[in-house]
Amino acid sequence: MQAQARVDEVSMITRALLSVFALLGLAACVTSKGTLEGSRAETVRVDGKLYEVRVAPAETAGEYRLLLVRGTVVVDPDPRLESERNWNVVQPFMERTCKGPFVVLDHQLADKVNLYVRFRCGT
Repeated sequence: MQAQARVDEVSMITRALLSVFALLGLAACVTSKGTLEGSRAETVRVDGKLYEVRVAPAETAGEYRLLLVRGTVVVDPDPRLESERNWNVVQPFMERTCKGPFVVLDHQLADKVNLYVRFRCGT
């Protein structure tokens, strides 16, 4: 009788933990992605990873804002590695936007995976 109660207790704990993990997974899926007013999303795959890139003009002429959002789930991301990957993805977009050289004015890595960049065309 006592063994059966213990099995039922373990089963309840297992179900509770599975429910918590399912809710965390669902929350990760419905977390809103960043948006950039006045931009259009362009999805690209680089090295097997999916990214969404948005570029929009800034308030100052010749300046732009760029948002790079990782489109695939990352568990325990390495910020240094993610930053390197992100720069490899965004540089062609900045060159294409400026039709040549650009200068990065500001950048920040959010959530250890998403990159916000403000840049200006020219040198």
